[in-house]
Amino acid sequence: MANMANLEAPELPKKAPIPGKIDDTEGEEDAEDKVLKIVVVGDGASGKTSICQRFAKESFDKTYHQTLGLDFFSRRIMLPHEMQVLVQVWDIGGQSIAGEMIDKYLTGANIVFFVYDVTNAKSFENVNDWLTVVKRNTKGSETPVKLVLMGNKTDLEQSRQVTVDNHKNFANANDMVPVYVSAKTGDTVFMTFRQAVADVLNVGLSKAEIEADIAIIQGSVIEAPKQPEFIHARRSDQSRNTSVCSIS
Repeated sequence: MANMANLEAPELPKKAPIPGKIDDTEGEEDAEDKVLKIVVVGDGASGKTSICQRFAKESFDKTYHQTLGLDFFSRRIMLPHEMQVLVQVWDIGGQSIAGEMIDKYLTGANIVFFVYDVTNAKSFENVNDWLTVVKRNTKGSETPVKLVLMGNKTDLEQSRQVTVDNHKNFANANDMVPVYVSAKTGDTVFMTFRQAVADVLNVGLSKAEIEADIAIIQGSVIEAPKQPEFIHARRSDQSRNTSVCSIS
C-alpha cells in the first residue's frame, strides 16, 4: 500500500490575495480561512490540467502533457463578507479510472468536476464511467459531494460533437450542475470554480460579482501529440515511492 502521508495536500501560501488575483505572497495564517477540495476527473486530453492551470495560475500551456496519476494545484479566493477560501485542486490523470488509488484521491472531496471535450463524443460518453467510480467511492462521505458536468473547449464550437441538450439532460438526470468552459480563452473558468465553492459554503453571489469573474483571455489551439511527453506528472500509481510536488 502506498504511504498515505504522500497524498496530503502540500503546504500552501498563507496570505489571501486580492479577489480575482493570483496569490503569490506569504504571511501569517488566517484561522478563519476555509479549505475546500475539488477533484477534477475525465478522459485524457479533455483539458483537465489546462483548466486547473487556468484557475490556479491564469495561464495556458500550448503543449499537451499527459498527467500520470495525480497533480496538485491551489489558489486562495475571496467570497462575499470577506470570506477567504483556500481551494485545493486534485487533477486526476485519465488512466487513473482503473487505478487502485482512485478511492484515496477522492477521499474528502467537496466538489468533483467531470470534464469532457465538447469536440469528442467519446469523452462525453465516458463521463458515465467516471460518475460510477466517483459515486462508489464517495457514498460514505459525511457531507454531499457537489457534482459538476464541465464541457471544455467551447472555443471550438464549429467542431462540437456533443449537443447542448445532451449535456443538459445528462447533468439533470444525474444531479449534476451543467457548465461550459474554455481553458484556452479562460472563458468562465474562474467563475465556475468560484460559484461551486460559494454553493458548497452556502454563500450567495450577486449578478455583478458573477459577471466580474468572467474573463476572456486569448490563447491558441493545441493538439495532443501522438506520443506526449510525460513531464507534467507528479505522482503515478505505478511509482509509489515518489513524493507529491506542489504547484501553486
